[in-house]
Amino acid sequence: MKRTLTTLAGTLSLAAALTAGTAAAAPASAAVPQQAAQPAQAAPAAPAADPTIVDVTPANYAQVMEMSNTKPVVLDFTAEWCHWCQVQKPYLQQYHDQDGGSWIWARVDYDQNQSIVRQYRVNGIPALVSVRRGSEYGSRFVGFDPSSPQMLRYWLNNVIRRY
Repeated sequence: MKRTLTTLAGTLSLAAALTAGTAAAAPASAAVPQQAAQPAQAAPAAPAADPTIVDVTPANYAQVMEMSNTKPVVLDFTAEWCHWCQVQKPYLQQYHDQDGGSWIWARVDYDQNQSIVRQYRVNGIPALVSVRRGSEYGSRFVGFDPSSPQMLRYWLNNVIRRY
């Protein structure tokens, strides 16, 4: 959230700087201004993608399983149309940020990756599956109750601790 707000603030500042004085600009037929044009400033660099957040597909599934040899992987079976998945998402983001990337958040689109969904026998979403050394371990976290997000926090703590 903080990174998003910082990026948004930087974008707004750049937009303001680029549009400053355009309302009072001379028409196109006006004489060339006396001042030399200032070189355009480069836009701020976008933050680097977080390597501990991955969108899983059949093409990169083996690589994600390799990642589980060094950190716990949490397979997050989700979909854009799933209300509870969208409610759970900011909590996962918050806890992932708090944990400093100590676990891999591996998002699996339920509709686009049916082979992975079938492999893990996921019947409902949201569903979280912990993976260690290429295999599922521990319990699953299925569903989400926004009145007790501490249950998700507790489950994630156990995933990290038991790794």
